[in-house]
Amino acid sequence: MTVSRINQKIRSQYAVLAAMILALAVPVQQAEAWFNDMDFSFGGFFRVEGTFRTADIENPYNQGGNYYSDVSLERVGFAPPHLALQSLGGQLINWGDVTLGNLPIVGPVIGAKDTIRRGDIVPDVSNDTNYLILRGEAELGITLTPQWRFVSRVRAIYDPTVYDEFDARRLSGIQGGLQSGPGADPALYSGRPNYFDYTVPNGRGGFSKANPLEWTGRDYQIYFPAMLLEYSAGDLSFRLGNQQIAWGQSIFFRVFDLPNGLDLRRHLILDRALEEFSDKRVPMLSARLGWQATDNILLDAYVGKFQPTVFGNPNTPYNIIPVQFTVQDMYREGGYDNDLVYGLRLKGDYGQWGWQAAASRRYGPEGAFRWTETGINQDLFGTLGTLVNTLYSLKLPNCGAVYDPGVCRLYDNAGEALSHTPFQVGPAGIYTPEEWFRYAADARLDGIVGLNYAITELAGSEDIYASTVDNFSQAYAQLDTFFLAAGGSLRGHIAREYHQENVFALGASYVVESDNDFLNQLIFNLEVQYTPERTFTAKSLSRDFIRQDEYTISFVVDKWHRFFEEFPGTYIVFQALTKNRSDLVGRHLSGYGGLTAEQMQARAEAGIVDTYSAKGKHDNATYFVLGFTQPFPNKILEIEFATLFDPDGGVFVQPGVRWNPGKSVTVEGFYNYINGNLWGSPYDNLLSTLEFAEEFTLRLTYQF
Repeated sequence: MTVSRINQKIRSQYAVLAAMILALAVPVQQAEAWFNDMDFSFGGFFRVEGTFRTADIENPYNQGGNYYSDVSLERVGFAPPHLALQSLGGQLINWGDVTLGNLPIVGPVIGAKDTIRRGDIVPDVSNDTNYLILRGEAELGITLTPQWRFVSRVRAIYDPTVYDEFDARRLSGIQGGLQSGPGADPALYSGRPNYFDYTVPNGRGGFSKANPLEWTGRDYQIYFPAMLLEYSAGDLSFRLGNQQIAWGQSIFFRVFDLPNGLDLRRHLILDRALEEFSDKRVPMLSARLGWQATDNILLDAYVGKFQPTVFGNPNTPYNIIPVQFTVQDMYREGGYDNDLVYGLRLKGDYGQWGWQAAASRRYGPEGAFRWTETGINQDLFGTLGTLVNTLYSLKLPNCGAVYDPGVCRLYDNAGEALSHTPFQVGPAGIYTPEEWFRYAADARLDGIVGLNYAITELAGSEDIYASTVDNFSQAYAQLDTFFLAAGGSLRGHIAREYHQENVFALGASYVVESDNDFLNQLIFNLEVQYTPERTFTAKSLSRDFIRQDEYTISFVVDKWHRFFEEFPGTYIVFQALTKNRSDLVGRHLSGYGGLTAEQMQARAEAGIVDTYSAKGKHDNATYFVLGFTQPFPNKILEIEFATLFDPDGGVFVQPGVRWNPGKSVTVEGFYNYINGNLWGSPYDNLLSTLEFAEEFTLRLTYQF
């Protein structure tokens, strides 16, 4: 698509919004009538909220909780196949000659051997508190006329940052320091953790905030979940402004809940289950139309500015992207911030039966990730690194069509070559093959296949002596050599892109009418979502993303039932969901079933040759939910329970209690128990990723 056509597309999209605004404009001569029926409403709350660890484990995806902080591991370097000159040992070594049963083997580079303990370089942290915030929320409603209303809800959050924090500035004298590069904001990577900023490259050499009507800093967030103008007349309603659009009400599951991404910066998906999505939906500038077409049929449509899901920043308590990798978010550089998303839902009710159908043209809000160039020109360090820098400079420049990576080079020096690879020389990255494969399994990626694609898809990798591998043993040897040549560790760079998709959903419901008190008013809901050619992150992090048709089927049964005359009714809900391509958070199932380096080394010694490290999940991802809430007499006390069960060996259980002592004060607490090791491999189920977040949350709220 040419630049002119792109600009024309952007102008036409904004013209649609402008036309909607003009269509709702009130004639000047009617302006006086606005004040005749004006009315105001105002309310809100203040809250203190704290979450306290009950498990002796830090978040392993942050620097301070790394699995290998206290483990000493030996590293051995080898002369790679693309090295045309002989190694100092006098023998060229091909990765195919490498076996793990007897390391080191013939021909290691002289002096290229050491023992590394990650914690000696990157210090651990220790926290009893995972999350502590002061939060205020206020809503202002202004009725202008019987048809027009202005609604504004503002949310302000302050985090006093009382945590034991990782500080990247402590590593400034090691391997050139922890640089973020031109594709990522240094405020997120090169200092203390930043808890709330969501910034993206702006294409002009700087970084800017991605969410409109949001003001953030390291320790605060102020934004408007709602700021809109509402028009309502008869069967028609229209909302224009910044808003959240709730199409689904399930616990944990999102089938019809299509319009908004999720904000995962604060407490991931670990808040009170019964309110989770209402607090997490990312608001977007949008127009929403509602029309009660008949007594039985409702039409609901929207068009808005695409806003993606927001993940936690590096080294914040609920970050789930391993911090050994730098994320370059392409939201603005890729032009996605100028794109519109839109959708339509029809809902009908006929006595005991109900139905709904929805279609949405959107971008996948989680995005898809791939290897990308670092853009950081940094030479290798140490004895082996200096040797590689020198040997690279001796290669022939500008070989043109006869280019051979063994004797030719594409760039002026090794640092420039590395800038065109996905690997950056710097501290606090990956130090050993053991670390590489463990975090690949945790992220549901493949450590062997991923290494090969990092080499073949970026020109600088082979140019600086990297070569593809055939099995785990070769991958292990090459990774050892990489990390030794870096003089410590290498950091990976990945780009986050967004892909357009069409999502279709159908649903049916039935309300039981029965003489049996428990069965009476039991509500059954069946919901199906189908997305043709949905785009997923490949387990190799290849730029050739996985594109497959995906379906999601959800079955929900719920009701209010009064078990005891002296108690109010109990709300009970049971849910089941199955997906054929990805897990509940969008990770493709081909990356499941990963093996660690320790497991593969044992297999290699037993004569088993592994050509990939993630076997994949060959059946559906399936989950079950059970929840209830039970108020006590006078509703002073209320108990809640929610659980998410993964039949492949994981469970999340959340019991909670709410106390309403009066005078607009509410005290509530809930406990998150997470176990991803009930049976089988932890890399076969969803919940092993969250085991670090076993915790108790306490809230104290005052409403006004």
